[in-house]
Amino acid sequence: MTATTVGVLRETVPGERRVALVPDLVPAVGRLGVTVLVESGAGAPAGHQDTEFRAADATVTRRAELLRRADVLLGIHPPNLDPTRELRPGQVLAALLRPQRIPYLVRQWADRGVTAIGLDLAPDLPAAYPLDAGASQARVAGYRAVLLAAGHLDRCLPPWGTTDGLFDPVRVLVVGAGPAGLQAIDTARRLGAPVDAVEPRPRERAAAAALGARLSDLPGLRPVADEGELGEPLDRDRSAWSAGLAEAVLRYDLVVTALAPPGRPPPVLLHGATVARLRRGSVLVDLAAGPEGGNVEGVLPGTTTAAGGGVTVIGAEDLAAQAPGTASRAYAHNVLALLDRLTHTGSPGADPVLGPMLVTDRGAVRHEPTARLLMAATAVAGLP
Repeated sequence: MTATTVGVLRETVPGERRVALVPDLVPAVGRLGVTVLVESGAGAPAGHQDTEFRAADATVTRRAELLRRADVLLGIHPPNLDPTRELRPGQVLAALLRPQRIPYLVRQWADRGVTAIGLDLAPDLPAAYPLDAGASQARVAGYRAVLLAAGHLDRCLPPWGTTDGLFDPVRVLVVGAGPAGLQAIDTARRLGAPVDAVEPRPRERAAAAALGARLSDLPGLRPVADEGELGEPLDRDRSAWSAGLAEAVLRYDLVVTALAPPGRPPPVLLHGATVARLRRGSVLVDLAAGPEGGNVEGVLPGTTTAAGGGVTVIGAEDLAAQAPGTASRAYAHNVLALLDRLTHTGSPGADPVLGPMLVTDRGAVRHEPTARLLMAATAVAGLP
């Protein structure tokens, strides 16, 4: 498939400040033989004005014109569009789709003949890393999580020396060493705090240790080969993990949870009774918080609440949007890698990188977990 024109959509989700492509990378997209259209005002929340896009040889236009001309539509979130009126067969849509949250919209894309690509669905292959916007945005979120928590703490993270002695540092625990957790570890370490990490996957454990974290082995925390094998131990050993964490977290001042296996709700690892026992003044940031829950019982995404005993609980949601400059630039590099691959492949479905990222293609729902959701819904409704 060869794309000739891409369109950068203006985000409509409240609070979203990122843009899918930044002016600096428009020339690189152009060198692929691709024309760039940008919806007027798309870059403004991230600090990029229409004049900057024009200076980079992009065409700034209204949404209706962009939808009519673009072969590939680029966004951060699934766009607020009517598939039957505003999309056309053969058009490509690329964004952080989270398809299992929007199965009926996915079905409409498939029925319309749209090829939808989830930039949050890159496979675990070295060739796919440049396209993995889920990971790049998670790293920004991990960084922001530590800074956000630091703003709520009543102490500074590193130890401080005085004429009377040394103040104790803030002790940090990170649960889950995926991209977000690793960045949280790195940020806290750079700020001078000692960090412990809870992580069952060998590769992620090694990465956490390389960043200076001390690995914490909890009762029942048995190693798993990779992310795909997390489901079984979470179902089998979750109570043991929770019991171990319930005792471990009492030693920490700042806790970041970031354990969210793909394709399933985040596991509840910290219950309300445990949170209430944390040290007074402690801060807990749940990076797994979302519509399906989080790692902390009862957490609400996008909220900051005071638990008993002076504990602050932060349900993080799209923290990357709070750093739109860095997040947009990182995302734009993922988009550039996607466009490069699209322009050099014949069929996305046959490509080892693009194939697993396809949500819909050629009239069918290709993302198996979403397809199963739709089949289950159809069966419940008693439809043929």
